[in-house]
Amino acid sequence: MKIFLTVKFALLPFAAFWLLMGAHQPEWAIGMGFVLSFAGNLWRLWRGEFALLEVFSFALFLALGNVQIVAPDWAAGNALWLSFAGLGLVSLLSVALGWPWTADYSRAAYPANAGTVQFRLVNAAITGLWGVLFLALAACRYAGVPSWITGLIVAFGALVSIFGPRLAIGLMLRRMRAARESFRWPAPSFVKEGVKQGVDCDVAVIGAGIGGLAAAALLADAGLEVRVFDHHVVPGGYCHTYLRKAHHDNKPVLYRFDAGPHDFSGVWPGGTVTSLLERLGVADRIQWQRVRHSYHLAGERIDVPDDWRDYARQLGEKFPASAEGIKTLFETLHAIFEDMYATGRDRSGIPGMPPTVDELLAFPKNHPTAFRWMNEPFDALVAAHVSDPAVLRFLNALAGYLGDGSERLTCAQMAPIFGYYFKGGHYPIGGSGRFADLLVEAIEERGGEVHLKTAVRKILVEDGRAAGVVLNDGKIVRASAVVSNADIKRTFLDLVDPALLPTAFRDRMAQVEPANSAFSVHLGLNIDPDIRPAVHLDRPMGVGLAMMSKLDPQAAPAGHATLTLITLVPQARAREWFPDEPSEDWKAWRRSGIYEARKQKLGDAMIAAAETVIPGLSSHIVYRTDASPVTYARYDWASLGAIYGVSRQGRLKGSKSPLRNLVIAGGGNAGAGVEAVVISGAEAAEALVPGLLRQKSARPNRQPRLAGPVAAGAVRKAGDHAPALL
Repeated sequence: MKIFLTVKFALLPFAAFWLLMGAHQPEWAIGMGFVLSFAGNLWRLWRGEFALLEVFSFALFLALGNVQIVAPDWAAGNALWLSFAGLGLVSLLSVALGWPWTADYSRAAYPANAGTVQFRLVNAAITGLWGVLFLALAACRYAGVPSWITGLIVAFGALVSIFGPRLAIGLMLRRMRAARESFRWPAPSFVKEGVKQGVDCDVAVIGAGIGGLAAAALLADAGLEVRVFDHHVVPGGYCHTYLRKAHHDNKPVLYRFDAGPHDFSGVWPGGTVTSLLERLGVADRIQWQRVRHSYHLAGERIDVPDDWRDYARQLGEKFPASAEGIKTLFETLHAIFEDMYATGRDRSGIPGMPPTVDELLAFPKNHPTAFRWMNEPFDALVAAHVSDPAVLRFLNALAGYLGDGSERLTCAQMAPIFGYYFKGGHYPIGGSGRFADLLVEAIEERGGEVHLKTAVRKILVEDGRAAGVVLNDGKIVRASAVVSNADIKRTFLDLVDPALLPTAFRDRMAQVEPANSAFSVHLGLNIDPDIRPAVHLDRPMGVGLAMMSKLDPQAAPAGHATLTLITLVPQARAREWFPDEPSEDWKAWRRSGIYEARKQKLGDAMIAAAETVIPGLSSHIVYRTDASPVTYARYDWASLGAIYGVSRQGRLKGSKSPLRNLVIAGGGNAGAGVEAVVISGAEAAEALVPGLLRQKSARPNRQPRLAGPVAAGAVRKAGDHAPALL
């Protein structure tokens, strides 16, 4: 309504003109229109503003004034319809030029939304509509049709102008929300406990990785009966720890290693991981230590301070020509980060798209920096502030947490990585597996079950819906819904009968490229090197060093340390590690001389690189084991050993699959990182129980329960001896 009234004010010269023309005073009509339009443009000029409609008004009345002087009779007979025709033509022309004149007025009411596609489309539609209506009015006045017809035309335009924009914006925003999901179907209806018929549980979860466990814990917290099935002997997927015995000085020593994650984001008040654990009532059962980083890049070393402002200042001192740009860049990224995570305040700490049209409309105003940059390429933001390649190396130092550099990242993808500077990365005392254990505890305390050493052979599909799972031993577990935390290619090409999928989706899944893999070397040392817990090298090769025994001395005997060396392996190179024959074990290949020699060579090169930071490292190794892409594929059942899911182009949008009641949790739609798959698991739970994240716990915790095919003690507790992912 406000915009409509503003436009009516802008049309005041025309209103006066039409009124006086109706009173048969053409000279006064044209003169009043000219004076009012001239005054309006002077006012705009004084305010430093420009309004296309008002400039046109002045030009039109100036032209009519000249016609009035030359041919007063012709002007008196034609000025009325010409005014409408002129408005119609300028309206359509402004749309054609990409500058609809209504945008000049709606921009003042919605300044934060002015840059959106929706804003431009709505204004183009409204301006175009008025262009047609003005031309219709011109035709009516020229033909002399009854006034009630022109009145109806004006009334119709007024109603559309008042109510149309909001309705159109609402429709567009709803479509924008819908576009975030590849597939849309209504959430399943879960019957109340005690009256279930034909199902063994509400939800069956395939895979006890963090995404699957997060989804299961939240669904159990919502009051559903959940069963999780995993082929491995420990929960957590890549997020687990294992123990290894060795001998030193004729004495046994015990080392604890992390199979994968060692630096957790989202561990801060209001952060994703912390909020999840608080909701589940287990946050007080885990202790976290800050992981501090050191960068050794292109011969330069920087030990990253705890406060991001100090880090920006430190980089500025090292690169004074870029100091101001670095400072502004970090401030912008911090604003993007805060804006993005603000959306999780009412969603159990899980950031996401605002749920209502009003909140979506308010987002640009409330979070302008994120709105401006989050969907833009990260390198474009950096280029706006910094150009020195030496600085860029440090700014991209943690990009390996997301991929191998083969894909262009957006600001929304990189901002959480800078959260390691803004909030810090953390390591759980007891090892990364302690986080998985907590989620298992939360599931069991709510009556759920976690079945290990229990592989799923097939997803049961009936009438186009996921109806449960078929275990490796042939046992059928019926469920109202299924969450797959398995590798996404394996989910749709192996666990689901391909004939049940839409052809285009099936073909797409077959072509999806897995994300990068990795090669890691796990070392038990008889020294405790003086380095930071996380060290990043780019020479003589790209290697990350993780020494978590610095944060948790229980990981190694006194005077000893554990050290993990990690290098990313692009998928094109990862393929070269596998033989041509398909397998899930590759036993013969793993024992071949070619494979062993290749592992040894790469592992030795990584140790040599680490010796640039830890001199004499190779002479202090008590225990060593290496993991190749084959190792990751073997233990996690990931396509070609991918550790970050699939390529960005191949990821599923949203959680819902083409099969009703089957949702995805994990790297198949979230990509890399523990925090990312926590978000994915939470979104999977939300897809099955809409509104879950905004609700509080549905029922109090229960006592742990183990039933069915899981054996007593099959779920590992912290400190138990577990086999490696190696």
